Amino acid sequence: MKKVLLFILLFPWAISAQQDAYLSLYQFNMSLINPAYAGAEGMHVISLNSRNQWSNAEDSPKTTALSYSVAGGKNVGLGISIVSDQIFIEKQTNITADFSYRLTLANDAALFLGIKAGGNSYSADPSQLRSFRPELDPVKRPLSRFNPNVGVGFYFQSTHYWFSGAMPRLFNAKRDGDIEIQSRDRIHTYLAAGAMFSLNDKFTLKPNLMYRKTKGIGAVTDLGIKTAYNNDLELGLSTRTGSIFSIQALLHINENFSLGYAYDTYGADQLSGLNFKAHEIGIRFKFGSSPKAPVSEGPSAE
Repeated sequence: MKKVLLFILLFPWAISAQQDAYLSLYQFNMSLINPAYAGAEGMHVISLNSRNQWSNAEDSPKTTALSYSVAGGKNVGLGISIVSDQIFIEKQTNITADFSYRLTLANDAALFLGIKAGGNSYSADPSQLRSFRPELDPVKRPLSRFNPNVGVGFYFQSTHYWFSGAMPRLFNAKRDGDIEIQSRDRIHTYLAAGAMFSLNDKFTLKPNLMYRKTKGIGAVTDLGIKTAYNNDLELGLSTRTGSIFSIQALLHINENFSLGYAYDTYGADQLSGLNFKAHEIGIRFKFGSSPKAPVSEGPSAE
């Protein structure tokens, strides 16, 4: 019964206004949304995020994101990313390749320009849901489609601050020819920024901001702050549009391996009574020699 009620509440919105999955630990995997970040760390980087949204609900939304990037020769960066997203009866897998080019600027700064190319495989099977009407419901017709797309982005990085902008999909591609359903791979615009302030020789303060605008849907703003100790442990809080609060912890075991965890919950909101929670983990592994980099700090939590 819970499954049916959740479908009634959420399926019309999901079909008409599907968005990319949102990650609280987005700084662990920036290249998912911005191709300019591929190779920005100047070495081989593998990042994995796993998110369980509304973990106490049956068939809750789940997202798994994996990316790999590397800095090549002549200021070039390359990367590949795979995002698998499942929400009730919907499944989609987005596979993209990234290319970036680094421009070295004055005052130990750099500007990265990137392009992303790939596609999204989307499917939905409403036929498995129970119906209370004997008539055939046209909304319950299965959908399946692959939509190619391209995206662009820029990323500016300096010693104490960074900011980026990206549109990982430039085309508002339809997922089905039926104009009554209007399921689309919608255009997303991402703007993000962050800074680093040293309080003393052990503690560092890192505020960050993420703004996401989806065509046809309201904007989402994520404002957060982290405190880092000896660059080994980071604890942070963030608040997001929709009265969503996130508690985050990042552990840098060494210069090559990092772990992250985020716990999201709803605040004083109409959904708070449903006790929806979200759990997310992130893993980053860096290896290989790093060429001389023009900057020392970026959106990765290190």
